[in-house]
Amino acid sequence: MSQSHRMRKPTLSSERVPDEVVFDILTHLPVKPIIRFRCVSKSWNSTITTPIFITTHLNHNRAKSSVPNNDYLLYTSRAMHPSTHQQLCAVVRNSDHTLTELSRCRSPFCGSNVIGFCNGIYCFFENNNYTISLWNPSIKKLKILTPVRIPRYDGMVTHGLVYNSLNNDFKILRIVFDGEVSGYKVPLPLEAGVYTWSTDSWRYIDIYMESLSGSGLNASIVDIQEKPFIFVNGALHSMIHTRGHNFILCFDVNDETFQAIMLPENYLDGLSPDFDQFEQLVVFKGSLALVAFGRDLYEEHDLCFIWVMMEYGMFDSWTKKTVAVDLVERFFGCTRRGELLIETLDTGLVSFDPDSLDQKNLEIQRSPIWLGYSTDFMESLVLLDGVNLSSESLVLLDEVNVSSEYED
Repeated sequence: MSQSHRMRKPTLSSERVPDEVVFDILTHLPVKPIIRFRCVSKSWNSTITTPIFITTHLNHNRAKSSVPNNDYLLYTSRAMHPSTHQQLCAVVRNSDHTLTELSRCRSPFCGSNVIGFCNGIYCFFENNNYTISLWNPSIKKLKILTPVRIPRYDGMVTHGLVYNSLNNDFKILRIVFDGEVSGYKVPLPLEAGVYTWSTDSWRYIDIYMESLSGSGLNASIVDIQEKPFIFVNGALHSMIHTRGHNFILCFDVNDETFQAIMLPENYLDGLSPDFDQFEQLVVFKGSLALVAFGRDLYEEHDLCFIWVMMEYGMFDSWTKKTVAVDLVERFFGCTRRGELLIETLDTGLVSFDPDSLDQKNLEIQRSPIWLGYSTDFMESLVLLDGVNLSSESLVLLDEVNVSSEYED
């Protein structure tokens, strides 16, 4: 995409209103009427599908949501049958803690994992064939990314989706870890694949421990957390496990460099090693944080540790908060106010305030497969040049998913 093409606004034929004014009016409209206006003329259709129009429209929507006023929950509802599609649902959480449904649509895939949601775009990962797909439900457009290297043996993979506002571009980060080659015990590096939407291409990087600034470690990586990366302070973050130490891998989305942030020493002390523990990186009230759940040392109560890095990148700024919360089965993340979105065995899906200890039922009837939180739920025209999905297309995708399950 040339620089001149990006910056020059296309010409719109209009006898009464200047082209610039028509362009600006259109870019402030909702998605649905814009799609209809593509039928006005060839010139209007040509303009609406240009990258500069799509980006300008997206930036207008982003500006409207720059000051978060609402809490949105996005989730995939469980299908009644394994061969049927899940439903992608979006709800707004009202001030009285009730939910109002904003949208509900059929997922383009059966059984795929949702990596994340960003600026109107869902990102999916297909376990069977390691395919990554971008889906815009507002305009029913799908983009399946070009194949990338898949893990060997019983390797692990994790992803992150982000929008880089400095250059108006989406990026996807994929980290692949092959572990130790069976029979040889040879430690391998992490392999990073960085996909850039504007160029529709991947760049690959091998990550060795000794190359990570800030790690201070020279140990072999033994495990990675397969939950999606979280985005805070201009970087994507994920947990990495080495022999004897864990740390946070950071990917700066602007300069595409990696570094390490060390976790507090013995950060799980106080939790019984004899009971299941699970931990997850989150954004807690705007800061990088780690939330861990487990049973206390006396094995009487369930505890939650909330470690917050009060000053980003400063090891000494880690602070700890401990709260008692029982029977936690799953943890989905945090709201902007610091409420924990958890699923418990006795009360189902709730929001839990670790300061006031208040707990509110989220009124989502069936346990969701995936649940995400956002303050900037919006529609966009991104992927307008992608594949248009009809009901017939969804059937074809079903056939691809089924056939891939039986491929060796």
